[in-house]
Amino acid sequence: MKFIKLSSDSLKVIQAQDFTDTEPGSAVKEFNSFLNRVMEKPVPLSKGKRQPVQKWTALLNGELTVPDCPELKRPLTIHYPSVLGLYLLVRASGLGRIVVAGTHKLQLVINENMMAQWQQLKPVEQYFSLLDTWLTRGSSDIIGEELHGRDHRLLACSGVNFLRQSAFNEEPISPIGLEALPISLGAYNIALLNLFGLANIQWQGTHKLAHLQFTPLGVTLFNAFQKSVDLHGLALPAGCEDILYEANGMLKVVQQWRDDIKQLLHPPVVKLHDSYIINASMYAYKCRRTLMVPVTATLEQLARKVLVAFSFTTDRLYCVIHEDNYGNIYKIADPRLKPRYANYTDDITLKDLVPESGNQYKLHYNLNNHWEFILEIVDGVDEKIDTITVTDRKGEPPREF
Repeated sequence: MKFIKLSSDSLKVIQAQDFTDTEPGSAVKEFNSFLNRVMEKPVPLSKGKRQPVQKWTALLNGELTVPDCPELKRPLTIHYPSVLGLYLLVRASGLGRIVVAGTHKLQLVINENMMAQWQQLKPVEQYFSLLDTWLTRGSSDIIGEELHGRDHRLLACSGVNFLRQSAFNEEPISPIGLEALPISLGAYNIALLNLFGLANIQWQGTHKLAHLQFTPLGVTLFNAFQKSVDLHGLALPAGCEDILYEANGMLKVVQQWRDDIKQLLHPPVVKLHDSYIINASMYAYKCRRTLMVPVTATLEQLARKVLVAFSFTTDRLYCVIHEDNYGNIYKIADPRLKPRYANYTDDITLKDLVPESGNQYKLHYNLNNHWEFILEIVDGVDEKIDTITVTDRKGEPPREF
């Protein structure tokens, strides 16, 4: 197994560093403040980018150790880069998930299984769990933003070139780099560099940088984690070292450096049941059907049963949208669309989605008229059944035609 080796000087930097709620930066403290607010009350999200609404964002921003200070009279969520960066961590860590709570109503709620695990971690373990989340899973599209490069994560986007030559160093970033970074790297990623204590930054107005300089810890960690490819003598960013993408990869790496790290945040083990109670809802029409579904049922069987339960035909095309705990969205297509897509409903069972209470899936039917059904896992039942059955009906469905 390949491990990441450090020079003796670099190792001293990491071993001498204190990791608390507020050191080397305030990332852990601010992140826990974000979580506490979500636990108090679900966070309302915008429908388009699915970001926290401006009013909520401004309230949390006011609680930060160093709040962002947008100059606009009517700032948007994106003008609070620190909150947006924390939101990325909440989504990519699996600690927060998005649910449909009504017509055009999206909310961020806590994933209780992940939260129970998070609360058992020490500050140093929380710090490296969040760093792992950011670097290996923190894709900008999770929060409705876009970066260019090999992918939408920090160390693989083209904007990271403005932070380094062939390596990261402690020299202040040039004026050209300062001008380009807020767009090419994302202001929320710059804010996270500061929150993690990896760089010192100064803003000159909304989304305009006046200064950025890496700390010794930032230089050490980013040079250790960054993977580059050589193209005609140019070292181009290619994301993280391969080991960091492995299961428990970050844990394997940092345990070589510090003996106070025993565990990091990881995917929970989900107990599968024989059957599941699923609520299928059309929120716009205030109607719902409750189904008992065997875990071995295919998504094709489930989709057809839902449509029949709402008195819809089954001859039009459909797809099922699945979003995993880390914000990755998968489109599972009608088998009649083969071979245009990667995943099809007749090949994937409910078991393959690893269902948990609270998980939601979307069923889009008739891709021209776009009827939407929300399928929510209510609970698992240890009772084996052979077929999908409708156990309850509420409300009259709309006419399909």
